[in-house]
Amino acid sequence: MFGYIKVDRANLLGKEYDAYKGIYCALCKQLGKDYSIFAGFILSYDCTFYAMLALDLAEKPPCYNDGRCRFNPFKKCLYAQSETKALSLAAALSVISAYYKLLDNIHDSPWYKRIAYRLIQPFFAGWRRKAAEKYPEIDRSVKKMLDNQLSAERDPGCLLDMAAQPTADMLSEMCALLPDNIPLREPLKIERTKRILSSVGYYMGRWIYLVDAADDYNKDRKSGGFNPFLLSSAPSDNLKEYIEGSLNHALSEALLSYGLLDRGRYDSIIMNVLRVSCVNIQNKIISEFDIDTNNTEN
Repeated sequence: MFGYIKVDRANLLGKEYDAYKGIYCALCKQLGKDYSIFAGFILSYDCTFYAMLALDLAEKPPCYNDGRCRFNPFKKCLYAQSETKALSLAAALSVISAYYKLLDNIHDSPWYKRIAYRLIQPFFAGWRRKAAEKYPEIDRSVKKMLDNQLSAERDPGCLLDMAAQPTADMLSEMCALLPDNIPLREPLKIERTKRILSSVGYYMGRWIYLVDAADDYNKDRKSGGFNPFLLSSAPSDNLKEYIEGSLNHALSEALLSYGLLDRGRYDSIIMNVLRVSCVNIQNKIISEFDIDTNNTEN
């Protein structure tokens, strides 16, 4: 995952941030329990959001217990605990995504970085193997995303929609997976919930891919790396407006889809992510854009 789906702490109530942090710390603990204490280093905001979305759908609310940080025993933490598979699913998605991201880094990085990635690959491979045994559908979906992404980037006729499609499809499948694994608050609405979640995941996946591409634009322009906003189909005279419009469309569609769900216990935190944090993140990235790069020849 990319780490863009996080809360805006300044606009959260204290109890809301405590609830979110409790899920974040609980996911770290779940990674250690299911895979290795070192797996906590791959903890991401994106997978925390995924766990929170799952817990928001669950029939029974999680309970919160005091504990100590696994990496700093002197630090007190609040841990969310749930009888559902919410944290287990998010932990599996974390390690599987990290493994395939590592493969992508090995493919794209210079030789000196590839050496370091090769050294840690066996650890990631072991975690991914355990996760794939529990949730083979997650492994299939993330692997398909990587394969389709590489295929799209090698296609000389690639367009922005083609480049963003693999990530959008993967997250759509991951969100649609939740109703089959989580006892829902609205058990009679399982198919409706699955369709809505699929749409939320699709547009959030699209937004994540595009905002990461916008963030990497100047770097990719200098290095010659693939970037959908460097394709010949991207306008050269109003690139910033084109990027902003693409991001706004994906985020607004995700918000509209999420609005169709019945409001849950974490609704205010999820809305903080979608309406405040994501908007602030994309605005910051766009504001730091080098205007002179808009006249780049593709």
